[in-house]
Amino acid sequence: MRSPCETFDNGVVVYQATDETVDKSNIYCEFPWCPPNAQCFVYMRQAPEAVNPVEYVACEFGSWETRVIGRGTGAFMSDGRFYFQRVNAHGHAEIVRVDLEREQSAVIPLPESLPAGAGVLISPNERYGVFSRTLSYAPQCFGVGLVDLHTEHCEIIHTDPYICNQHLQFEPGAGKLLMVQHNRGCRYLPDGRREVLVGPEGCTLFLLEIPSGNVIRLQVGPPYTASVSGHETWRGTSKEILLTLNLQDDYDLGKGPIVGVRPGEAARVYCAPLQLNHLGVEPSGRIFCGDAADPDAVVIGAVQTNRVTTVCPARASYRRAEERGAWQDSHPHAYISPDRHWVVFNSDRTGVQQIYCAEIPIEMIEALEAE
Repeated sequence: MRSPCETFDNGVVVYQATDETVDKSNIYCEFPWCPPNAQCFVYMRQAPEAVNPVEYVACEFGSWETRVIGRGTGAFMSDGRFYFQRVNAHGHAEIVRVDLEREQSAVIPLPESLPAGAGVLISPNERYGVFSRTLSYAPQCFGVGLVDLHTEHCEIIHTDPYICNQHLQFEPGAGKLLMVQHNRGCRYLPDGRREVLVGPEGCTLFLLEIPSGNVIRLQVGPPYTASVSGHETWRGTSKEILLTLNLQDDYDLGKGPIVGVRPGEAARVYCAPLQLNHLGVEPSGRIFCGDAADPDAVVIGAVQTNRVTTVCPARASYRRAEERGAWQDSHPHAYISPDRHWVVFNSDRTGVQQIYCAEIPIEMIEALEAE
């Protein structure tokens, strides 16, 4: 049992959950990397293997005991289950579904029709997989691919010159809508080197209907709002997307208001005048968690009451992307566990990236949601 590394007047107690020197991350924060009972969280660390270079580790809240789940190339959560993609001993891509509560796993084969190296995200009913694809740099064109896991049919269902960073996310309810990030004005040289991440047109989001590929535009990003920051997630099964806007050009340190948007509706601001950078939501869609560099803060808030509160500082350096190695990620990427008892975040306060967990008093959540 580890001792707390910080205790705050608001009742929050912070623990350092990891102490390895190897590069690691709590994984990106759109949703909690936890099972429904929130007994543990999953983090990733560098593995000394070329084919499957990421090691996925489950860490138990409170005891901080760990177990290795497996090695792969990418991961996602769906319906409370952890999935990771790997290349098997025969050189074929497959997805492993892990039930973290029961410590059970199953393998989902991926069809050979899938393009080599494609990272696949699977729909909640496990019928469809989607993936991002660079089709050409001259002319510049990117695609969203769809694979039917029943028939093994694979095709590109949408192309666009500006979906270089798609940030694909299935709607977690029926799974019939796919969110796509649209970095309008991005520009690449013919050899694939990026010149511009987002142009003056600004970043927005749109939806694809699955499996048809029909496009649903959303009223977010110019001319409706400021540019999308690139940090967005579905708010539970509400069919609303929660995101932050970016009020400055600096995409490493930038931050802006929290807004929610649904198809056919104008975006609305939550918890003004709060401004955040990264953002995540627990599965019920009621409590969100975010971080910001200036001032240094990890916060949680309730959508229904428009109340927010500071959990703790992250004490992370927020070093710029070009100063970081392939694995070193100095952004907090904070998220809140499904039981709303823990906030998990990164910090390089000691000079080595570690994962920290803030224990949240129940009174803090009750105060946020009190009518």
